Amino acid sequence: MVDILALGAHPDDVEFACGAILAKLADEGKSICIADMTLGQKGSHGTPEIRRKEGEAAAKVIGAERVFLDFIDCEMTDSYEGRLKLVKLFREVKPKLVIAPMWKGEQNHPDHLATGLLARHACRYSRFRNILPELPIHWVEGILHYPPPTTEAVDFIVDVTPYIDTWMEMIRCHESQLNTFPYDEWNRRIASKLGVLINADYAQGLVKGNPIVIDDLMAIARGAREI
Repeated sequence: MVDILALGAHPDDVEFACGAILAKLADEGKSICIADMTLGQKGSHGTPEIRRKEGEAAAKVIGAERVFLDFIDCEMTDSYEGRLKLVKLFREVKPKLVIAPMWKGEQNHPDHLATGLLARHACRYSRFRNILPELPIHWVEGILHYPPPTTEAVDFIVDVTPYIDTWMEMIRCHESQLNTFPYDEWNRRIASKLGVLINADYAQGLVKGNPIVIDDLMAIARGAREI
């Protein structure tokens, strides 16, 4: 059983979008598994073998486990077969929280949307006894989503200032992708912009798909203030 299972359509998706949040959670003692749906087989840079090694190195930075599924890059859809693959993963890994890409709106790659949809459906299917009955059911406690890096429309903002160096180390493990664009500095600038909203140097955000249970309303009141 792990505390958090973070899903990405391609190696580097998780790091770019919520790597600093995962670094913070790991530092707090949470167990983390990162799962890549594809190996980015159709990307212009880096072979599947290279990208697998890069992903494993990035996960090692925060002591996370990393697994790779067998979906095909650029061919992902929200299919029943695909949902079952995630149900199997959820029942094996037994996450409390799933973090996945946004499942709606505009994305720069259709695989991201497909991953978000598959994750939401698989969270529900994972508790159905007559789906993959050979595996014990698992109830995922909750699912959150990371939005495209170009949006500020988030429900939760996390101050990740102390974890920027760790985050950059994770991103820079994906050397093959940095040959195409300086994603490290680009993501740093995005985090800086989001940090302005909470008077922090750097922040990352997540989006909810369902109502969130709050026991202590005062715990979230700070985020309700106008800047």
